[in-house]
Amino acid sequence: MKRQLLAVGRRHVEALASSTGEYVVVCARTGTRPVPVAGKRFPDRRRAVAAAAAASIYRAHLRTYDERTPVYDLVACQDTVVSHTNERTTASAAGPLGETA
Repeated sequence: MKRQLLAVGRRHVEALASSTGEYVVVCARTGTRPVPVAGKRFPDRRRAVAAAAAASIYRAHLRTYDERTPVYDLVACQDTVVSHTNERTTASAAGPLGETA
């Protein structure tokens, strides 16, 4: 059941994302963009906020598998950086079974 919740959460974030969006979801403290929002962009603030909430829930479920899963204060923000190749993710942000975004 928990794996299904993770899959649903990941699909929800993917459905909110767009390839050309100008909003991203980051940790307010560190700037990290963890799974499931790593590498994802969102077309507007509303969808980015929804993705941040979904990602927080996803990561709480992920923490039931591994209590060492980092907690992030996820926020939606407008990305002013033109280059999208410098995304920050961490190895500890990998999904279940070592999946990455």
